[in-house]
Amino acid sequence: MKARFALVAPLGVAVAAGAGHAQEPGSFLGEGCVLDTEAATCDDCISFEHVTTLGSDQLGPGFLVDTGAMDVVRDSLGNYWVGQEELIKVFDAHGAFMRVVGRRGEGPMEFGRARPTHVDASGRVHVVDTDNRRISVIDQSFTLVEDKSVPLGISAMAALNDGDRYVVGASPMDPVGEGMTLHVIDASGILNSFRKRDVPDPGSLDSFIESQMSDGDLRLAAGAAGGMLAARQYEYVVEAWSQEGVRLGGLRGSPDLNPRGFSPFDPPSADNPVPNGVFKVRADAGGRLWVSLLVRRPEWQDRLLAAGGLGGAPADIVTALYQGRLDVIDSATCGLVASQLLEQPLYFLDDETVLGYGFTELGANTLDVLRVELKP
Repeated sequence: MKARFALVAPLGVAVAAGAGHAQEPGSFLGEGCVLDTEAATCDDCISFEHVTTLGSDQLGPGFLVDTGAMDVVRDSLGNYWVGQEELIKVFDAHGAFMRVVGRRGEGPMEFGRARPTHVDASGRVHVVDTDNRRISVIDQSFTLVEDKSVPLGISAMAALNDGDRYVVGASPMDPVGEGMTLHVIDASGILNSFRKRDVPDPGSLDSFIESQMSDGDLRLAAGAAGGMLAARQYEYVVEAWSQEGVRLGGLRGSPDLNPRGFSPFDPPSADNPVPNGVFKVRADAGGRLWVSLLVRRPEWQDRLLAAGGLGGAPADIVTALYQGRLDVIDSATCGLVASQLLEQPLYFLDDETVLGYGFTELGANTLDVLRVELKP
C-alpha cells in the first residue's frame, strides 16, 4: 500500500449498475440542489437480508484477493463474476466456486486487469481490461463473442445503451477529448467528450489538489433517460449528464464530507484525517438516487496507531478505520429519504441487491450478497 491512504486501492470493488426506467430529461436532480445529509426522515428504513457469501478462508480456487480490481456482476443465470486482476472467478447463485475465466496475457480471453462491468440483455458479460485497452464480451458458455477497443487512460466507466456505449472517466491522448473528463465511447472510439477539467493554475500544487478533488476518480453510473451520473470521490457532489454532454442537474451534500483545506496527498493527521468518500451511486427504477459512502470512525486515529500506520496496516484496515453509510435520495425534490450507518461498505448489484465488503476472521476477503429493501 502507498504511504498516503488512497480510497481506491483497498476498496476496488465495483459492481454493475443498470439504468432505471426512463424519465424526462431534467426531471432527475434539479440544478443547484443542496442536500441536507443530516436530515434523513428515517435511520432504520433500509433492511438487509443475507443471501450468500463469496470467498473462502482456505487458499484455493474460491479464495478472493482485493487487488483494486475486484469488480463484480451477476449474470442472467445468477452466477457472480468477480474480477481478480488477470482472471475472473465465477461463483454460482449459492456462493459455491464454479470456475476461472481467463488468464494473464494479451491474446483472446487473456487479461491484464479483468473488470466485469455489465451484463447485457442477451446475458453476455462485458469485461473491461484497461491494461489491454479493450472490452471482451463473453457469452453464457464462457466463450468469447467479440473484443472492442477502448481509449487509453480510463479510470472509471459505466455501460450505456445496454453496453453498445460506455461513459468513461479518462484523460485520453486523443485530441478530440483533450482537457475533458467524461467521454462517451463505442467500438469505433470516442463519440463525445465533455465536462472540462478546470485547472486555473497548472503550476500550482493547490490548484492541482483542487482539480483532483473535483475531477479525479469520478464514480459513474447510468442515469435517467439514457443519461449518466458522475459523483466526485472526496466531495458529496453528484452530477446528471446527457450522452450529448448537456448537464441536466446536480446536487451537493451539506455539511462537507471532508474539512476545508483537506489534501488526499498528505499523510493523515488530526488536521488532515483519512478522507470520507463517495464510492458508488445508482439510480433505481423508482427514480431514487442511492449513494454509498465510507465515513471514518470516531476512533480512527487510535485504530490507525494500533495498526502501526498505513504502511504496516492489516488487510482489513478499511473496515478498521471506516463505517459504511447508505443514503437514499428523492431525485425530484433532492430530499434525503433515508440514511443508515453500517459496519460494511456497500456496493450496488441491482435495485434489490448489494454487496458488503468484508473479511473473514483469518483476514481473507469476502463479499456478502445482501437483499436490500427500502421500507415504506
